[in-house]
Amino acid sequence: MNLEDFKLKYQKQPVIEYANSVKESPLVSVCVGTYQHASYIKDCLEGILMQKTTFSFEILLGEDASTDGAREICIEYAKKYPDKIKLFLHHRENNIKINGAFSGRFNFIYNLFNSKGKYIALCDGDDYWIDPFKLQEQVNFLEQNTSNILCGTEVSVFQKNGNIKEKTQKSTTIKLVHLEDVLKNYPFYTCTIVFKNGPIPMELFQDFNAGDHALISYLLQFGNGVILPKVTTVYNFHGNGISSSLNHERYLYHRLNDRKALIKLHKPYFKWIIKKQGLVIIWNYLKQAIRWRKEFINALYSNRKLIIKYILN
Repeated sequence: MNLEDFKLKYQKQPVIEYANSVKESPLVSVCVGTYQHASYIKDCLEGILMQKTTFSFEILLGEDASTDGAREICIEYAKKYPDKIKLFLHHRENNIKINGAFSGRFNFIYNLFNSKGKYIALCDGDDYWIDPFKLQEQVNFLEQNTSNILCGTEVSVFQKNGNIKEKTQKSTTIKLVHLEDVLKNYPFYTCTIVFKNGPIPMELFQDFNAGDHALISYLLQFGNGVILPKVTTVYNFHGNGISSSLNHERYLYHRLNDRKALIKLHKPYFKWIIKKQGLVIIWNYLKQAIRWRKEFINALYSNRKLIIKYILN
């Protein structure tokens, strides 16, 4: 599926592309999706614009019809940096449902289809980069190590209480990540990754609630990933993200459905690795239910049919 096929199938209202003078052949496309991020989007864009590189890069800014002022901020930045920012003004009518719930998937995929760079970097509108050499160092690594398809870094986490805490363990060595590692325990923070651009099947995103996880597990079929031992990004855990805003019932439902979709996506060899992690999730819910935590009991009960199918299949 190409961009035109995608729009034909999913676009109900034409996306508005703000006037720009971005170069046609950047080395890197930085994809930013934002919705209701008025308090954060300036930090996100400033962190990207401050990047010191020997190559050109474009910022694909997808704004999903926010009502908190984020849309106006994005327009302000697009006017100020027309040579850097391609602003796509989206409409809520175009939202794609995933497992019955509306998502930001249209925005995410629209950015990917419009990426012109040899490499793609991702950063949600509520996260931000703090290292001005982040892009340069990651691209240098991928250019010099062609067997690797994607590169992440370590992060700090902006917590709900306003504190910033280093999330990943300090290391002095580059961590090599294989597909099996991602299927066991997702080690990347999406806001840090840079990966090689290439054809990505639309079908990949149709069944997954966590589209970024699906994308990375797909990419790692074609090469290795690495995590550089350097904090370059602040991940904003403020509780407004998709996974953090779900109740336990929906969260369990989404996690198990994503595990089922991963089993379909990957070779039979990986089935038990993927399934085992789903069983761990169920077991963790059971442990909480045994302590008479009502929300976990309700989550297990409401998802009982899904749990039985997951265990038996």
